[in-house]
Amino acid sequence: MSATLDIVLPPIFALSAIVYLGLAVYVARSSPQSIVAFFLFLIGMMVAGTAFSYDTSDLNLFAIGRVLAYFSASFLPVAFYAIYRQFTEGPPSPLMYMILSIIPIATTVLALTNSIHFMIWQPVYTPTGIEILEKTDLDWFRRVHAPFVYGLFGFTVIAMTGRLPIITPAHRRTVLLLIACAVLPFAMSVANTFFDVGPKRFPFLSGTLTLLLPVYAYASLKLRVFDFSPVEYQTLFDHVRDPIIVLDNDGKIVCANLQAADMLGGTERDLLGRKLWDDFPEARKILQQAQELDLTQTLRMDTNYTYEVSVAPLLGKDGRTQGTVVVCRDVTERRRALAQLADSEHLIRTLIETSSNGILRLRRDDGEERRPFRCVFANRAAEAHLGDGKGTLVGMPLEKLAQLEPERLLAHFEDAEASQSVMSFEVANDSDDGEGWLRIVVEPVGDDFSVTLIDITQRKRNEHKMLADALRDPLTGVLNRRGFEKEGSAAIHSNELGAVLYLDLNQFKSINDRFGHQAGDALLKAFGHRLEFCLRPEDILGRLGGDEFAIILPGVSVEDVRRIAERLVGTASEAYIIQGQEIKCTASVGISLMPQHGEELWHLISVADQAMYNAKSIDDEQAANDRAAYVEAAIAS
Repeated sequence: MSATLDIVLPPIFALSAIVYLGLAVYVARSSPQSIVAFFLFLIGMMVAGTAFSYDTSDLNLFAIGRVLAYFSASFLPVAFYAIYRQFTEGPPSPLMYMILSIIPIATTVLALTNSIHFMIWQPVYTPTGIEILEKTDLDWFRRVHAPFVYGLFGFTVIAMTGRLPIITPAHRRTVLLLIACAVLPFAMSVANTFFDVGPKRFPFLSGTLTLLLPVYAYASLKLRVFDFSPVEYQTLFDHVRDPIIVLDNDGKIVCANLQAADMLGGTERDLLGRKLWDDFPEARKILQQAQELDLTQTLRMDTNYTYEVSVAPLLGKDGRTQGTVVVCRDVTERRRALAQLADSEHLIRTLIETSSNGILRLRRDDGEERRPFRCVFANRAAEAHLGDGKGTLVGMPLEKLAQLEPERLLAHFEDAEASQSVMSFEVANDSDDGEGWLRIVVEPVGDDFSVTLIDITQRKRNEHKMLADALRDPLTGVLNRRGFEKEGSAAIHSNELGAVLYLDLNQFKSINDRFGHQAGDALLKAFGHRLEFCLRPEDILGRLGGDEFAIILPGVSVEDVRRIAERLVGTASEAYIIQGQEIKCTASVGISLMPQHGEELWHLISVADQAMYNAKSIDDEQAANDRAAYVEAAIAS
């Protein structure tokens, strides 16, 4: 059996070492900062050293194996201690690494130079061959190497086990697995080395590590132990952003995280045993109120910082109050932001209230089955545009706001697609100044909608004025050719009876040449005013160009036409006072009747124009003496 093990074990150890080294390479590539890769590398070196040195009579192979074994055995406790620190308090400082590496480096150097001093192992020549003196019999191992290796390893195992209660629960199982994988080989080595359990020449440590290879592979490949850091509660406590202070029942500080120490201007060691914030009576008052219920109040530390203080009793497992937990949250920036937001809201509300545009917001009323829209906000301008002075618009259903055309709005917002778009239209609105106009802009706001009322009365009036100006003759103020055509056509089409008169001033060219263009313009203006004076409101007067004017008399009989024409001719023939001078100028007229002479405006004007030229054959004196005969002659045949 022993001979079989001597043949089988070296290849097994060699294969195990290769696998361990492969795991070390995988972990190093996956997490270069993790100390676990170095730990697996050392285990691989340990097992590889056993593969070289186990049951060999070759001193060179034995020396290689022992160097690898001593090197890995010396640094394994250091690596295990580094893993413990990485998982709890943070990695050791470089100085600590240097101190812990002194003995492992010395042991490795002594192993490399053992053939000179034989302080690590010693070959002994016997009649049966060469034997190796047991390592436990040498001073370096008994007095330096063993106390350091087993002492540091034992301390790390005890410290890590003691830290289990403060390691996050999600990571405790993994840490327990690491401890078990470390303790088992450690215990086997101690039992074999110091208590003579098992044969001395058998490598219990490497054998145990070989048996644990599947567990280490599982921890590395499946659990990826190198990827997590089981942060202890104290570390978590210090990394909370909010200052946290724990007080005893006497109000003295027993614990404070880093943020609390920074807030209070000292270290945790300086704060322990002191009363909390003796200089702040507000804080003492808050603490006194925290006997039974949690409280959250705001405390201004100074002119620059404001904290939200949450105070709660610290209860033990038996339900007794063991102290008080004070959590402070810096709300300075939040308070500033809220203040700025309040200022902005105030500004926006002021702008809305003082806006010349009416603004309303309407929301569905969930209190009724029909869920009608009701006004939930209306500014002053909206009240002025839509209100009747008897009450506010707020609370009024949409159906009562007739100016907004409720049916149109409801149809828009009951359409799923159209309800998400903006709607705009214009409506007439009665105002104190007469007829007014509003542009209504409706926009969805979530499930509600807002209505903006824009007073466009002045714009409408300007548009009407511009349109009227475009249809008026700028000199005389009567309709121009375009305006006359527009209104005259409408009047003719809406009346069955009527007449069209065509007039011009006799000798106007000679007057214009004699007295000048300014006098001529004044004469035309006066002539237009005299014509307007003789007409009814429904009659239409227009200047077609030069001294040519046309009049439409809708709904009149022939007798009425004769009487009006006589008055027009008589009034136009009276003397004019232009630029301080008396100017006499008569007018000629031609008349076409509707429907006798046609029903189209320009045809009737053409007939009246021809009739006027026929009437011009009557001289001015004869026309003045017998206006009735003149008018009769001016009517188209």
